[in-house]
Amino acid sequence: MRFLKLVSVEEAEKTLLSLAKLLPTEQVALDKASGRILAEPVCSPADIPGFNRSVKDGYAVRSIDTLGAGELRPNLLKLVGKIAMGENNSGSIGEKEAKYIPTGGVMPENADAVIMQEQAELAGTTLLVKGAVNPGLDVLKYNEDFSKDEEVFSAGHIITAQTAGVLAAFGLDPVLVRKCPRVGIISTGNELIPPGNTPDIGQIRDTNTSLLRTFMTELGAEPIVYGIIRDEADVLQPVLSKAAAECDLVILSGGSSKDERDVTSKVIENLGKVLVHGISVAPGKPTIIGCINEVPIIGLPGNPTSTFMIATLFVAPLLAKMTGANRKLHSIKARVSTSFPSEKGRADLIRVKLLANGDAEQVLGKSGLLNTLVKSDGYIIVPAGPDGYEAGEMVEVYLW
Repeated sequence: MRFLKLVSVEEAEKTLLSLAKLLPTEQVALDKASGRILAEPVCSPADIPGFNRSVKDGYAVRSIDTLGAGELRPNLLKLVGKIAMGENNSGSIGEKEAKYIPTGGVMPENADAVIMQEQAELAGTTLLVKGAVNPGLDVLKYNEDFSKDEEVFSAGHIITAQTAGVLAAFGLDPVLVRKCPRVGIISTGNELIPPGNTPDIGQIRDTNTSLLRTFMTELGAEPIVYGIIRDEADVLQPVLSKAAAECDLVILSGGSSKDERDVTSKVIENLGKVLVHGISVAPGKPTIIGCINEVPIIGLPGNPTSTFMIATLFVAPLLAKMTGANRKLHSIKARVSTSFPSEKGRADLIRVKLLANGDAEQVLGKSGLLNTLVKSDGYIIVPAGPDGYEAGEMVEVYLW
């Protein structure tokens, strides 16, 4: 068994991503597709709009007929009709003619602009135009939104509210997406109790299950909770075996530290393979990476801060590869307010807060403190090597 034989962050990520299998596809109703991952590119099925249409209530005119118009000397046009919503043929207008048009109405032939009602006054069938308009004003032109066969979304695009609106306009319902990754969550520890219980001395509430469940949901995965399991191999083994059979990924928290109660790595080894046990990173050094029947298994330290940091660093890109998601890290450049020397052979994940002046300041606190997560805006990575960061140096801040 590879027991705390440390590997680099890069090697650990490469090992973990090598276990990722692209999930199959499924058809999902558009109103249930929020946050899902498109499984194929989406192209516009037609020219949209398929006709020139007004984007305001007003009057369809020829812009040339409005030249020189002003409040004191309006141009006079003849109102020759009204265009109804949904009317397929709105006819045409000639020189110094206009037609009333509602928002979304089909522009009549020869008209190239719309005058809002506030810029005109109607006297019988005479329209007094009180201002000149440019060609194309308040007109959505043919295929100005999307052209037929234009690729609008690539495979891997995450469906948002904006995406859903476009898919609806294309008539794509249902939509082809990747299946949601089923992520098994197991918390191990004899000292753990459910969050709703009052702890006695020596007991602590299980925070990692709630943390990981929400984290997975935010990433579009389906969390499957297997509860709190005692640090005993004969108790953990059947639960882990069941989770590996039912899920696409299993995450355990607790039980990965190097002591006599480390049962997680032993149970993974009994059921499958331990590929990594120990990463040169802080926090999160005792992290385990393994697999059971090709299902990735990740063993995280019980410390909630370590759990969140390692999940952010490793689990997020793993889920992205499994779904083909085009997820981008949200980061900004900031100046560090103090020096951060590097530790030889170890990458450090430093939680930082962004100050009003744009500087990034370390959020101080012991590694087990949850308040360092809620007080910070993100983290910086101080890479392993001879150099760290000097005060005033610009660095990449990865935002939560």
